[in-house]
Amino acid sequence: MLAHFAKGQDTATISAIKNELALIYERDQKTRKGTDSASYVAFIDSTNLVRVEYIVKKYGWLGRSAIGTRANFTLYLVIQHAELEVQEKYLPLLKKSVDDSESRPVDLAYLQDRVLMRKGKKQLYGSQVVFDKTGAQVLHPIEDEKNVNVRRAGVGLEPLEEYAKFFGINYQLPKE
Repeated sequence: MLAHFAKGQDTATISAIKNELALIYERDQKTRKGTDSASYVAFIDSTNLVRVEYIVKKYGWLGRSAIGTRANFTLYLVIQHAELEVQEKYLPLLKKSVDDSESRPVDLAYLQDRVLMRKGKKQLYGSQVVFDKTGAQVLHPIEDEKNVNVRRAGVGLEPLEEYAKFFGINYQLPKE
């Protein structure tokens, strides 16, 4: 679908899709950066999802070579903020896009971890942070934790010790 889209669409259509995804990105991030009311987040996410699902249904999961890195990232971002069923629906499309070098492996890692966490399973890359009973941020449990940094490096992520600092978590890999 991607190759067909890239060759079969005029530059005006591609430009319109990129422009729409730029607006979707800005709406998505505005409430998450505290520059707009957080009470609108669910509404914004739902309207963004309607448009992204329309685009993906009509054109397929558009890769970087067709619409650029930022617009491709926006497709992932909207899905990452959606409900579990939506995430599961689009996970294979993102995986194929990564396999075709059209999307970033790091985006797939984050989505895989989010899906696993929501299904009550251990995450693979340590990207998902939750609140414990005291209200402190902690990493959601990690599968084969001693090798997490090997997996993280494989998708372009920094060591978990560095990532955890961003959330105020003092993390150390288990010894064994």
